[in-house]
Amino acid sequence: MIENDTTQNASSETSRSSRSQYFAVMIANPTSGSYAQHAQELEENIAFLRQSGWNVELRLMEAAGDARRLAHEAVEQKADVVIAAGGDGTINEVIQELAGSETALGVLPIGTVNVWAREMDIPLDSGGACEVLLHGTTRRVDLGRVNDHYFLLMVGIGFDGEVTQSVENKPLKRLGVLGYLLASIWVRIRFDGFRASLKIDEREVRTRAVQIVIGNTRLYGGAIKFTWQAKCDDGLLDVCIVHKGSTLSQMLMILDLLLQRERGRQRVSYETCESLELRTRRPIAMQIDGDPAGQTPATLSAVPDALKVIVPQKRPEGVFREDGETDDLEPV
Repeated sequence: MIENDTTQNASSETSRSSRSQYFAVMIANPTSGSYAQHAQELEENIAFLRQSGWNVELRLMEAAGDARRLAHEAVEQKADVVIAAGGDGTINEVIQELAGSETALGVLPIGTVNVWAREMDIPLDSGGACEVLLHGTTRRVDLGRVNDHYFLLMVGIGFDGEVTQSVENKPLKRLGVLGYLLASIWVRIRFDGFRASLKIDEREVRTRAVQIVIGNTRLYGGAIKFTWQAKCDDGLLDVCIVHKGSTLSQMLMILDLLLQRERGRQRVSYETCESLELRTRRPIAMQIDGDPAGQTPATLSAVPDALKVIVPQKRPEGVFREDGETDDLEPV
């Protein structure tokens, strides 16, 4: 775990093109379907980065959890960048070791949804993503922490946790987004919500919910914005509580949020906080950055300026604090 040291140049930003030689470690899973589809492309990307002056090593996972081990080794070797070639699950493994280090996270998005890439406007084609690695900027962002596990995007408790756990290690997962949609229909039929007690900073809240989303960023599932006010460098977590209602009202709420209508935002409760304690009458499933993550209870906190990331020079609107609000920002 890292200390919340905000005295260093946490919000500083530098151009990737300001230095010609970088030591980068690319981590990929050779057993995943996405790797099989993109293997040749990744080799071409590595060759391109090397031609551009980078020292890139490809390290392949051999078992579950290997991404974290390989990232740990890269940090020990003082790699400038760890490139996660995969989806949000691979990124989540990698950040467990990058947190608090000077090694930056870069991505080649070849996962199912690629929420982080979509949030940051990183191109979903690996050629465009390579251009971001070479010519983007390095910036520090916050991480969230739930029960001693870091998250970059969000934690979902309730409905989506049940869906994620019902798909994991099942044939449905091979169907990608379609598999999750089918699982959602099945879970919706039998899932009746849950009672929860939340300690939001120092304030107690009791509610009956279908889902609670705690976000460090805005996008959920690549399209919906449950935590639409979230900024990944403000030192806060955003909390969206979706209350129990009829199937029709739930569908209308999702549609409104998808279309960013104000009416949908009025159907939920919204909070911001530095820390959150959540307890439920019975254990409720959770997901972290799209992967199953056990059950409640949960203790969450924001960890400011915990991770260095490579993002495009063009700012995704609303993701970061306004430049005028940041400290020690270096010109690009």
